[in-house]
Amino acid sequence: MNLGFRAKFFIFTVLIVVAVDLAAGIYLQWKLRVDQEERIEAELSRHARAARQLLEAEPMPWEPARIDPLADRLGEAIDARVTVIAASGRVLGDSKLGLAEIAEVEDHDNRPEVVEAQTDACGLSRRHSETLDTDMLYCAMIVGEGEGEGYVRVATPLQAVDESVARLRVLLVAAGLLAVALAIGVGLLVSRLMYGRLNAMMEAARAMAEGKAGQRLPVSADEFGGLAGSFNRVSEELARTVKELATERDLLEAVLQSMDEAVLAVDVERRIIAVNRSARELLNISRHARGRLLLEVVRIPQLSEALDTALQGESRSIDVSLETSAGVRHLLVRATPRGEGSGAVLVMHDVSEIRRLETVRRDFVANVSHELRTPVSIIQANTETLLSGAIEQPDQARRFLDAVRRNAERLGQLISDLLDISRIEAGKYKIDARPISLGSAARSVNKAVSEACRRRGVMLEVEVDPELRVRADPGALEQVLVNLVENAIKYGPEGGLVELIAIEQGAVVRIEVRDEGPGIAPDHRRRVFERFYRVDPGRSRGMGGTGLGLAIVKNLTEAMGGDVGVDPREPTGSVFWVRLSKASGEDSRADEDASEGAGVSAGGVSGDVQEVALREIARADLRDAAEL
Repeated sequence: MNLGFRAKFFIFTVLIVVAVDLAAGIYLQWKLRVDQEERIEAELSRHARAARQLLEAEPMPWEPARIDPLADRLGEAIDARVTVIAASGRVLGDSKLGLAEIAEVEDHDNRPEVVEAQTDACGLSRRHSETLDTDMLYCAMIVGEGEGEGYVRVATPLQAVDESVARLRVLLVAAGLLAVALAIGVGLLVSRLMYGRLNAMMEAARAMAEGKAGQRLPVSADEFGGLAGSFNRVSEELARTVKELATERDLLEAVLQSMDEAVLAVDVERRIIAVNRSARELLNISRHARGRLLLEVVRIPQLSEALDTALQGESRSIDVSLETSAGVRHLLVRATPRGEGSGAVLVMHDVSEIRRLETVRRDFVANVSHELRTPVSIIQANTETLLSGAIEQPDQARRFLDAVRRNAERLGQLISDLLDISRIEAGKYKIDARPISLGSAARSVNKAVSEACRRRGVMLEVEVDPELRVRADPGALEQVLVNLVENAIKYGPEGGLVELIAIEQGAVVRIEVRDEGPGIAPDHRRRVFERFYRVDPGRSRGMGGTGLGLAIVKNLTEAMGGDVGVDPREPTGSVFWVRLSKASGEDSRADEDASEGAGVSAGGVSGDVQEVALREIARADLRDAAEL
């Protein structure tokens, strides 16, 4: 460990010296080359001006035989290559070429220095000369007026610059090696002087990092005393900060675990870093979920979309439906960023009960609006007719007032029915389930629908064993059967047949209502018991249907512990069925009470039958009002 530290110290020192030498050498080489080239450019510019003045004194036209010797003399005088070029680009003379070679040289009008040449300034170019096979610096200037009579170009090789840079490079390498040697020597001396003290401080700092209580660095009067004092102050601050963070962590953990809301925290890679008790219970997450991807643990695709938004720095709320062993749970999920580039937090509120109550309220309002429209319209029509003058005619007035009274009673009954169905769905409807005779209930239903059968010419056949009993609420069972039989009469053909049959199936009794109507398509059967759902809305409203009958049947049957459904009937029609528990055999008194509650009294029909009759009268009143 000690040798490693010293080796690192030496390597670091040497690297610094080498880096400084290398940077200095590169800079000096660059600076030398730039200075040399600038000096050469200035010299070439002066030589080009001198050559231009000599050439302007030559009579025209210029010919190679006369110009080339002049170029040779100029090149020899200034120790540079001189080239004379005509305005067309033809080379007329070159101090490095003979007349025969000049004739074979290609035109120079496209050379960069020629293109950029001016009357009072050189066009400069650095490039490799194919003719002389060496790097050259060219300076070209225009000779003459206007378009010019031609160009004079002066060039010199850059070999001298390269040689100067090479000599400097040798000096720099030698100086660098000397500097490295000196650095190594100085580093050895300094390390021997400092290492003992640094080693003591390192051991003390290591003990401090391992958490040894009371460990402090010794403070001396030398140059390391200030460093030791700083270490001691940092140690005290660190201990205090760690204690505060531990307290806040424990408080946060306690709050998180006591929350009813499910909380999940993920990092930027979507891996779970924190999960509370409510989240584990709600999402069935194991205690070993930390470090795993969120979608591996919680397979809810919508969470990924909300998480995308949160990881981009924006909050988002979504509604999620979660399938659990206890049923469908509705969750309100809030995804919030933890901070820029540090992940996100998901907070899930279980709003299943709130959604259920909202649905109950919404359905209740819809039911009231739908069911009350018809009787209210009849009452309004009759009162307007009375106010329009019918009240002066006693016979007509009595008829209208009687219709108002009947529909007011119907309004009260409809409101009661709607409240009942809401209480059933909320689990607050009181069902008095007891053994009752199916025969008595069937007779009551027969009497209740006799008027409807007469109007449509429908025959109702009842096949129920008089001794067969089920466990049910008398009023609820009669309402269920009346609704099913009325539907069968309403949607079946005139003069058709409706059957009410009871079949024993072990511990349950299946009650069937069979009709000869148009039947129900398979995709409608599972929804036909929903509120206001109609297979044929236009036809249902034309027949006075409200869309609540089968919903009441379903809710009442389930409240009595049974189930309900519909099957197709061949060749046409439907079979609506209700399954209820079969009553045990000895509660005859309960059977008699149920029969009396559901049967016909000596004075007339029961209250429920009266209700059905009133409904039929109300429908007749609506037709009468329409005719008026």
